[in-house]
Amino acid sequence: MERGEALPGRVQIPPTARGWSRTFGVLNPLKAVWWLFTNVRFAVVLLIVLCVLSLLGVILPQEPLSVRGDVVAEGQWLDAQEGKFGFLGKPFDEAQLFDLFHARWFGILLALTATSTGAYVLSRLPGAWRTVTHPRKRVPSRFFETAPNRLEVASSLDASRLEEALRRARYRVERFDEAGASHIFADRFAWAGLGTLFTHAAVIVFVLSAVVSKADAFSSPLFLAEGATLPIYPVRDAHQMQVELRDAKAQFTADGQPLDYRSEISVYRRGEEVKRCTSTVNSPCTYAGYKFYQSAYFGFGAEVEVRDLRTGNTIYRETLALSGTARAPHVMIRDRSGAVLLEQTLVLTDELAGRDFSYRGTLVRLPSGRLITVGLQTAASGEERLAVLEPGQGGDLVQLSLAEGESGESGGLRVAYQAAETIPYTVVPDLPVSTSDAGGGMHALQLSNVVYGTDKTSAGDATVAASPAGPPTLTVTGLQAQAIALRPGESVRVGDYQYTFAGQREFAGITVKRDRSDYLVWAGVVLIFVGLAATFWVPRRRFWAKITATRTLMAGQAPAHARYTRELRRLAHQAGSAPETMRNGD
Repeated sequence: MERGEALPGRVQIPPTARGWSRTFGVLNPLKAVWWLFTNVRFAVVLLIVLCVLSLLGVILPQEPLSVRGDVVAEGQWLDAQEGKFGFLGKPFDEAQLFDLFHARWFGILLALTATSTGAYVLSRLPGAWRTVTHPRKRVPSRFFETAPNRLEVASSLDASRLEEALRRARYRVERFDEAGASHIFADRFAWAGLGTLFTHAAVIVFVLSAVVSKADAFSSPLFLAEGATLPIYPVRDAHQMQVELRDAKAQFTADGQPLDYRSEISVYRRGEEVKRCTSTVNSPCTYAGYKFYQSAYFGFGAEVEVRDLRTGNTIYRETLALSGTARAPHVMIRDRSGAVLLEQTLVLTDELAGRDFSYRGTLVRLPSGRLITVGLQTAASGEERLAVLEPGQGGDLVQLSLAEGESGESGGLRVAYQAAETIPYTVVPDLPVSTSDAGGGMHALQLSNVVYGTDKTSAGDATVAASPAGPPTLTVTGLQAQAIALRPGESVRVGDYQYTFAGQREFAGITVKRDRSDYLVWAGVVLIFVGLAATFWVPRRRFWAKITATRTLMAGQAPAHARYTRELRRLAHQAGSAPETMRNGD
């Protein structure tokens, strides 16, 4: 055979450019760019830079959606960040590190990474395809002496039996007979050779999904009260939608552990209701590519309405979240005969600050008309005790100081301080107050008789189920000299204003998301699974054999974990070889 002539079954590979021809090819701008993008080291460098910058984008605060597009809000937010980072704040802002994932240069980097990885895959595709469709079917004799997986049989095997054994093992078999020898080529799982290309393609898809996600993804957290409606986008956005919370529901165990949160919501676009559905934590409501997740729940809200009686106009209507807490003692008072005069968690409305103590209390009227003050006195050391006093003079007046869990008797009354509880509380500085009747002090709300966090929690109605002590009661201080207690639906007139407690309300956190990269992520998962499966679970196996009159030479190619030499011995045994005639080519 002349030098350079192709062996039968062997693919002829064109000669590689050398010398000036190769240099000219590299200096060609298009070829130089192609060489750069197909260089695996260049792709790895881009991926490392991309990962570092993405980590930086996670560490540094990013501009929230709520301020994007609003020049004033953006300026205030950026001023706050520059205040945190000092002299680095302005350079970070100019480099767009506070809006990194929407920066143009970051998008260019993502595109370069995707292009480089794609070019690398494309550059390998012809060779991989040629290897799959036109494998090397004949190998030189020296290959049987140097192949990592090889076996020599000191006898001539039956070529037909070896072919049959290979086909039983699901090999695709070809046989070439020539004078004095038979050559066999067999291939199994040939398409697995493309497994690495699937894995590289998965990287491209994941990068593309990151591009789509960062350029187009949307997330907007909303915190709504029952009956409230909030916009999803900044006010002037052309894609504006609104979400209305129709009803929030929650279920808890007896010890207060949450079992389920769900919300009934309506979605509006251009003033029309386009969707009504139920949203939960794990089962979001969907509309037009948007997903509405239940992300939070809060049960302590109060709807308050203020009406100006002079004009008849409603000047204030808000559902307020009582996010703070106030201490409230649960006390039981009996007379000398043991009859229960009072058992209640008391809402403390009056405050007094001394030099070495603070006091919060309330005036309690017993069924007999007797008045006593009950409150919590906190010393400078932090020790808290229940103080029970009766105004007036005389030796038969009540004067007690009790720790939690203690009881005491004074003035013909037996008082038990059973527990110190906490009730929802908030300060409302913008609550309208009639100037002629203002009570002075802070305008504060306290909500008692609520049972959220127990197995008696709301069944999902607009108002919470009543506790054993009665329906929810809203106590308002600061409107007049004395505190005002209102039950759901009750109103009170203070000066020219009428205050109404519409009822207890619940809140829900609804997170609105849109991410069109979901399908790309799933496609990437499928590609990487196929690639890994092809590489590790069904790796390609190639087999060559040369059968002469005196011996049989066998060799194969397979990944190291396939332990292919054992398979060669098994095939030889099935073809009729005795174990003592086999010798590994070690």
